[in-house]
Amino acid sequence: MKFRPDALYYGDCLEVMREWPSGSVDLCYLDPPFKSNVDYNLLFSRDSGNIAGGDGTGIAQMVAFEDTWSWDAAARIRVDGIVQAVAHPAHMAIQGLGGILGECGMLAYLSYMAERLAEIGRLLRNAGSVYVHCDPTASHYLKILMDTIFDPGNFRSEIVWKRTSAHSGAKRWGPVHDTILFYTKSDRYTWNRVYQDYDSGYLAKHYRHEDRRGKYRLSDLTGSGARTGQSGMPWSGYDPTIAGRHWALPGKGSLPGWFVTPNGYSEMTVQERLDVLDGQELIHWPPRGKVPSFKRYLDTMKGTAVQDMVIDINPVSGNEDLGYPTQKPLPLLDRIIGSSSNEGDIVLDPFCGCGTTVESARRLGRRFVGIDISPFAVELVRTRRLKDGRIPVNGIPVDMESARMLARDKPFDFEKWAVTRVPGMAPNQRQTGDGGIDGRGRILDGGIVLAQVKGGKFSVGQLRDFLHVLERERADCGIYLTLDPVQSPNARAEAAAAGNLEIGVSRYPKLQFWSISDFFDNRLPQLPPMTDPYTGKPIQQDLLSLAAARS
Repeated sequence: MKFRPDALYYGDCLEVMREWPSGSVDLCYLDPPFKSNVDYNLLFSRDSGNIAGGDGTGIAQMVAFEDTWSWDAAARIRVDGIVQAVAHPAHMAIQGLGGILGECGMLAYLSYMAERLAEIGRLLRNAGSVYVHCDPTASHYLKILMDTIFDPGNFRSEIVWKRTSAHSGAKRWGPVHDTILFYTKSDRYTWNRVYQDYDSGYLAKHYRHEDRRGKYRLSDLTGSGARTGQSGMPWSGYDPTIAGRHWALPGKGSLPGWFVTPNGYSEMTVQERLDVLDGQELIHWPPRGKVPSFKRYLDTMKGTAVQDMVIDINPVSGNEDLGYPTQKPLPLLDRIIGSSSNEGDIVLDPFCGCGTTVESARRLGRRFVGIDISPFAVELVRTRRLKDGRIPVNGIPVDMESARMLARDKPFDFEKWAVTRVPGMAPNQRQTGDGGIDGRGRILDGGIVLAQVKGGKFSVGQLRDFLHVLERERADCGIYLTLDPVQSPNARAEAAAAGNLEIGVSRYPKLQFWSISDFFDNRLPQLPPMTDPYTGKPIQQDLLSLAAARS
């Protein structure tokens, strides 16, 4: 897939990035799957008060993403490939970690990350930076990987983000933070000083004075060490030399905005500048003693330069929450992107999830590139995060020809993509041995909708099998999803014989045909009001409209 900024890509980020030219990205932020052995599942049952269900009957399991790793044949191939490729940037790290860890899930995870971090290193420009968001389970191993790929000398910071206020742990310190590793491509990298607000304790301690212009703190007008020039001469009854000090005046850049700058201020003597500061009431004279201080007003201060411990940004909540399990707060990405890129730079997120990175990049005047392996996530970013159906999505079918290619070349990917074309439906977690169920959704009143996808030739026998699945699962509705419309009279008679679901005065077919051809013609299935499969909330009307119009 051709590299183009201000676009989204569907697929494995490794395969996508391998097709792009070197040195094409200014900043990369990634929040990859953690090695935390947690499945981020959202469960729904017929009874809205019974989230987990009793015996499991009628439960639809919606998986946002699976975050588990195990040692298998694919992991062995990855590790062997890196160990045998002596020129691979992660060769030494994976070889060494393999000797320490042995064949295990952690090594499987690290080899997966090694392949992708090596590609990110190739894509970064010389002034570029990379931030890897991880948890303490794997952060120390990832740092070894990044030291090997980016060079230990290009390690800049280990940033700690306090992601929750309290967490009670069994016989251990409560885990409340994530780690963000910050590396650069070289020692000449983009850096903009970003500031954060002062905390309340600092303000209460230092900004204790106030006048008609606002709150201010006192800072020294003198520095240590005596001088023989102008800076050592007395002024207004105070001689700094006696105290072994000299005058050290604030520069014009630190003076308040309302300061009236006299002509030639910089060319004045030290004593003349002190007269000007005093005349504009910027010098504080203590009630006792003669040591003057400079009034540094709060509204002229930018705040505290960002620190490597982030405790002032709360987890996602309120309207920002899109229901994505690992969603990060927008202010956190604003801080990272603002500090390590400039307007017009290209920001890449190869695990873009619900799109916090791309939204932040767009807001800050950067160009963005987002990749995700989930078609649901890509659609979520475009339609609900960015609310712009014009953003191109690469790797996802845009017409019947590309849909046929996906169905032929990657049938499982086609299944996932096809299911998520229906608002309210999510792909099944398992794609082999799935019991004839490719997608699930929940009706607003608690009922279940199932989907089966067929990318190949239609047969009435397969349709009858799906009817048995609907009966077995006690589903309220079923969608038989095909590439082209089903024309068979016998099939349509079978569907009509299944009857209708009645909700109030509305009637919905218990089994209906819907095709990708219908999707491209902006026709949606006839379904009852549905819940969002990833939040449990009612499907938003704007999402339905965007899914229908796609423009």
